[in-house]
Amino acid sequence: MVNSAWIDDTTSPPQRLTVLGATGSVGTSTLDLVGRYPHRFEIVALTAHANAEALAKLAIKHAAKLAVVADASQFGVLKSALAGTGIEATAGPEAVIDAACRPADCVLGAIVGAAGLAPTLAAVATGTRIALANKECLVSAGYLFMAAVK
Repeated sequence: MVNSAWIDDTTSPPQRLTVLGATGSVGTSTLDLVGRYPHRFEIVALTAHANAEALAKLAIKHAAKLAVVADASQFGVLKSALAGTGIEATAGPEAVIDAACRPADCVLGAIVGAAGLAPTLAAVATGTRIALANKECLVSAGYLFMAAVK
């Protein structure tokens, strides 16, 4: 059950959220929920592997500050789709890690597979709260990941 007092609260600042893997099922479900309470959330960054068009649409809809496509060959598509919006566009695996490290209240790690490990670990290193939807971080590097969290 959702705490309606929290939802209706207009005195608290919005929660700053980064979504790693925004175009996947967990990312889109999360953003659907965020979209229902836009006064409660500020989208810091959204990332996607290669679906630059879907990423741009989500970034515009949720007024993201940054959109990152991991597949650098899709940068032109992303940059073109975001032209004139004021949303920063970047590309490449290092850009995804940089997005994970931007100041936020919470980083949702929803990148599929082992590709999610480096950016999620980078977010952990900043001390940011992590919402982990990527089991591979724990399956492939559980000891390392949990040591970083501690």
